[in-house]
Amino acid sequence: MIVSIRGKLTQKRPDEIVIETGGLGYVCFISNNTYDKLPKPGEEVSLLTYFQVTENNQQLFAFSEITERELFMMLIGVSGIGPKTAIVLLSAVSPDEFKRRLIASEVTMLTALPGIGPKTARRIIVELKDKFVKLSKDELPKEESDIAPEVSDAYDALLALGFQMKDIRNSITTVQNQGGKLSTEELIKLALAELR
Repeated sequence: MIVSIRGKLTQKRPDEIVIETGGLGYVCFISNNTYDKLPKPGEEVSLLTYFQVTENNQQLFAFSEITERELFMMLIGVSGIGPKTAIVLLSAVSPDEFKRRLIASEVTMLTALPGIGPKTARRIIVELKDKFVKLSKDELPKEESDIAPEVSDAYDALLALGFQMKDIRNSITTVQNQGGKLSTEELIKLALAELR
């Protein structure tokens, strides 16, 4: 099994690269997260890999970080998720953000990712959620049952706008500490003021 590759980066595109080593050029499929961490073509690069061999094909997938490769390996273990779909998912959000969405059982947020329908999102949550509950309590979003519906809706809206869960929680807590019961719209408006 090929677990890593080191050589000269000769070609670089957002979805694939070519690494030359030992007189051979290896095509490696990558996520946007890995692409953003690559040096310029012509420079030396060292990446972790996953080598997939099927009856008709051989493909090499490369990762800049071990956490991304670990998440990739977990994703391809889910029924209906192949390596190409896993790479697309890892390109849409960072591994940490993906884990947070999973822990929060955010079916809606997962279905917003390319190639994921409601059934696949639920399957990913059921099969992988327990593996990620090891995150620190600071990083865990509040369970929906612990918070009022208007607060839950505000969380969802702010997540959809691209804010981080930790920042959202801090801003909503600040707003709630100012006192008074607020509607979802009021919470979002005041939380946005805190976030910006």
